[in-house]
Amino acid sequence: MNEQQLIALAAQGDDYSILKLADQYLPVVLKLRRQYFIRNFDEDDWLQEARIAIHRAAKQYDPQQPCSFGAFYRLLLSNQVIDLIRKTRAKKRQPEQELLSLDASEMAGLSEVLVTTVSAADVVFVHERLNEFRTVCSHFEGQVFSALLGGMTPQSIAQMLQVELAPVTNATDRCRRKLRRLLTSPG
Repeated sequence: MNEQQLIALAAQGDDYSILKLADQYLPVVLKLRRQYFIRNFDEDDWLQEARIAIHRAAKQYDPQQPCSFGAFYRLLLSNQVIDLIRKTRAKKRQPEQELLSLDASEMAGLSEVLVTTVSAADVVFVHERLNEFRTVCSHFEGQVFSALLGGMTPQSIAQMLQVELAPVTNATDRCRRKLRRLLTSPG
């Protein structure tokens, strides 16, 4: 499949084509990552933004223009990164403190409210979704999630993995969204 076919399929939202183009243009992302620092962004965040930009670029690209797709994508991704930097620097968007939705006190409070009668079908459903969850998480997200399930705090996870707190917080948030999406989707 040539690049123009991949671009056309990516414009329609074809996951394979988007991933293929994202892999092809990964050096563009790596170069931008070396040039710009975005607070609280880890590798998974950069790759996700790159895939979003690939999809947008494929939808907006006009092969009749003298500009190559690669140059168009680089410009679009650069602008997207600059917008993200502006957003992270905006004072009104800065929380007074870091927020984390998966902590032990929230889970303890939630367990008091939940109904304790669970059918065998529900247990099987959740077990299957948890197995599926492992396949949609990155290695780093899996490490963070396992540590959270083990009762570790985000701060201690960051120390254990020898990273800053922000990537752990981001990974926790991504895990929460992915797990919620899996548990609420129909079987």
